[in-house]
Amino acid sequence: MDMDEESIESSSAGTVSSIASLPTEVLIAIFQNLRMPDLASVRQTCTHWYDIVINNRTLMNRFVLSLRNCRIHEGCEQWSVLIISRSIFEKVCLKSCTIGPATELWRAIGGNVVELTLNDCTMNAETLFDLLRCTRNNLRSLTLKSTKFDDHSIGHVPLDFSMERLTSLTLRSTFVYDEFFHAFKQICPILKALKLTFSSFEHWGEKLVEFVSALRSTLDAITLSYTKAGSVLLQQLGRIDHLRLRKVSLKSCYELKERDILELARLQPSIVHLNLDNLFSADEQFLRALSAFLPQMKRIKLRVARVSNLHQAFLINLPQLNYLKITDTTHQKDLFSRDLSAYENGSLEKLYVSAATFSRNILPRFFERCPNIRSLTLYQCTYENIHDLQLAFSHLKALEYLNLQRTFDISDSFFNRDVFDTVVMPFERIRFYPITNLRKLCYLNLSHCRDLSDQSLMSLSFSLLKKIDLRGLHITEAGIASLVRECPLLEYVHVDACKRICDTAVLYLCRDLKHLKLLNLESCKAITDRAIAHILQHCRSLVWLNMMSCPQLSDEAKAQLSSIRTIRSLYL
Repeated sequence: MDMDEESIESSSAGTVSSIASLPTEVLIAIFQNLRMPDLASVRQTCTHWYDIVINNRTLMNRFVLSLRNCRIHEGCEQWSVLIISRSIFEKVCLKSCTIGPATELWRAIGGNVVELTLNDCTMNAETLFDLLRCTRNNLRSLTLKSTKFDDHSIGHVPLDFSMERLTSLTLRSTFVYDEFFHAFKQICPILKALKLTFSSFEHWGEKLVEFVSALRSTLDAITLSYTKAGSVLLQQLGRIDHLRLRKVSLKSCYELKERDILELARLQPSIVHLNLDNLFSADEQFLRALSAFLPQMKRIKLRVARVSNLHQAFLINLPQLNYLKITDTTHQKDLFSRDLSAYENGSLEKLYVSAATFSRNILPRFFERCPNIRSLTLYQCTYENIHDLQLAFSHLKALEYLNLQRTFDISDSFFNRDVFDTVVMPFERIRFYPITNLRKLCYLNLSHCRDLSDQSLMSLSFSLLKKIDLRGLHITEAGIASLVRECPLLEYVHVDACKRICDTAVLYLCRDLKHLKLLNLESCKAITDRAIAHILQHCRSLVWLNMMSCPQLSDEAKAQLSSIRTIRSLYL
């Protein structure tokens, strides 16, 4: 029976009334489970809901105050809006902004800021320290990335405050002149982590050593990746009395040699996280000495060469290791030799192996003794027997992250359950463990696995999968249709350089993936303006979109994408 208009209006009013009458704690519980775009809409629904969101720290912590490509100064448009806002932001990111004096603004919003990032901004030193003075009460993390200063003189700036809670200082892609070390040494009494990635410093780093020495009682993490750190600097840091480093990253510090790392390990045996990625190729003698100096090691990244038995040379001394990243520079067949199966480690949770060749039966035996791995990357590896990889999955039932990028040995049959159920090995019939049985998988990377097609996608079924990378595969709308049906929670999809992806495939992705946040369509040369129409019509949560090098897209259609308010990063 049809309801009359009066009944419909009454029902609608009753629904609104019942929602509005819910207790605040119930509404908060509901709001906590909303997606970010929906939570933003909640703030705009009514005054009552707005007050609930802005007065709840857990909810507001999901918002980031992000200002880009603007001039910030006393009286500017942003200043006028924020100065009267009752919103409390714990995370603030200013990108490509010219920042001038705005003391009243920083006083209004700075007292609650916990994380502050200045990315590619222009300002003078006095403005920076005025900003920090206003955020000193709660600020825990400060990042200065590619920040340019109008003046190089800090000596005249009054440092009459202290940042009692700042524990992490990141200086990325910038030149750190000595006056900055001197200033931060005075105002950061409990700093724990110092990161100087892609940065440079004066001379060989005398002021850096003084800075670390002054904070030695609290500082336990140093990142010097992509810097010109040399042996003298490393020795000076290692010899600082009462300094107990736990985390050290020296990635791509090309001036360092094996003896420099071993000397640091000898001087700082407290190190448990060590990043030597993209440095020299470690040999067996170095690995044995390093593991002897650092038996408490929990995380390590390195390159290896000329290692015939990784277990005996290195891993046997590291029973607490939970993250291991190894790049084989020689493509040596016996890098993971048969004795590796003797390595038993229930703590190992993340394994990254690049450019290695696995001998027969090594992987199943290794993973049987290390069954708690949640993240596995086997990048551009080769296999004497590809079936070993399938067998290994039976021991990795907790796997959440799987990266098989550039695994050229796998084909569509790798994902076919029937093939593996019927393979008969010598002396016994082995029932293989299909990849689709990895029920906890949230991330899957199959990019540039050149022999995979739609048939592989039609074999995938992961109810929890949120991110997938399929770039460079020969897939069509048929495979995409199956994928979105069997993996409905996907949020991040990379299909760039998939030449057979068409407008219909984009329709399936945009219409059927209700939580889609990132979509990479770069170099998908078959898509047209219809693809943009599908994005405009169906994407309500999209934050990141790449449609570069798509020659059939018109400028008029591209311009329409600016109307999607949720998109923060757009590449056309």
